[in-house]
Amino acid sequence: MPLLISIDDAGWWKGTDGSSFNEPFRTGMPRDHVPEDYSALAALGEKLDMKLLIGFVLCEWDRHNILRRLPSSNWMGKNWTTPHMDLEQKIKAAWIIKNAENNIEFGLHGLGHEFWDQGMMQRSEFHDAGCNMRDPDEIKKHLSFFFKIMDQYRFVCRPKTFIPPALNHSFGDIDNGIQKILGEFGIESVTLMFSKAKLYSKPQAGKIAWENNVLLVERGESEIPWNMVAAEPEFKFDRPVMALHWANILHPDPWKNHLIIQKWADYLKTGSKKNGVLLARDSSACFTQYCHKIMSEIKKTDNGFSIDISWMDKVPARLAKNPIYLKVDMPEGIALEIFGAKQQPCLRIAEKPFLKLIASEQERKIFIRPS
Repeated sequence: MPLLISIDDAGWWKGTDGSSFNEPFRTGMPRDHVPEDYSALAALGEKLDMKLLIGFVLCEWDRHNILRRLPSSNWMGKNWTTPHMDLEQKIKAAWIIKNAENNIEFGLHGLGHEFWDQGMMQRSEFHDAGCNMRDPDEIKKHLSFFFKIMDQYRFVCRPKTFIPPALNHSFGDIDNGIQKILGEFGIESVTLMFSKAKLYSKPQAGKIAWENNVLLVERGESEIPWNMVAAEPEFKFDRPVMALHWANILHPDPWKNHLIIQKWADYLKTGSKKNGVLLARDSSACFTQYCHKIMSEIKKTDNGFSIDISWMDKVPARLAKNPIYLKVDMPEGIALEIFGAKQQPCLRIAEKPFLKLIASEQERKIFIRPS
């Protein structure tokens, strides 16, 4: 089982939960956010040797008030004025994010997380509370403006993973569904809860599905409330995505963020080792390994094992480029013969307990036996 840490709701500058007065829920922090909160994300990624999946919400980054042209994206509509105008702080935060490219994956969460219809807030930005997709043209505008705000700070990266706001999503409407739109904007994967989504057809592999070259992965429900600040670590280590929210890993005093980060890092390292879980390098590696966990079939042969990986012909082709990790228990000193794949060096500490392979091109069966 692989594990990726995913953190929603980064990008807000105000911490206030404004849901009771027609504003977004934001993060529920008892203070405004500061650049040091982005340093905390980078620090956790560095301690885990992981590119954390960070779901960004960008409306409060808008430095040119372009969201006046998209009233459904915010609570002020055509009178939009970005509420947090300390540009120096935003530029400093952007610098931190750019310099943490090995530890932060810029994920797409939304502009304002919710949707404003004639000035009134609705859940949520891309689907309503019943998981009915909003107007396709409106969705495309929201996605386009997300990238326009990224360009205001010269972020050259482009999100590859989408985290649906409020986990309202849909799957199975191949010709008219949201995956088709997301793919047009370069999105390769979605993390969601299938039990909450509107399903026009069943996910092909239970907790994994694919549509229009977009992979969908079950993330499960977080054990920790979205607005719990400086939360005590808790996780069952039974699924590939640990879904957290920004407030969970931050301290009320930003200069003490490191105390919370260290606690989470220690917990995750210890827990993953105890449960035989692989701390994945990034979302792509994690999702490929989870496909193996769910769909690869291991069978005992006369003198070894065979691994059927024929599922690779069904899913987006890019997944075949990533390694497969196997846990192998055998006495020391025994060498292995491997057919259909090449063994790779385990360079990361998290990889050391595992056998790391890259499947040969076009090969869909791997054989392993003692030499």
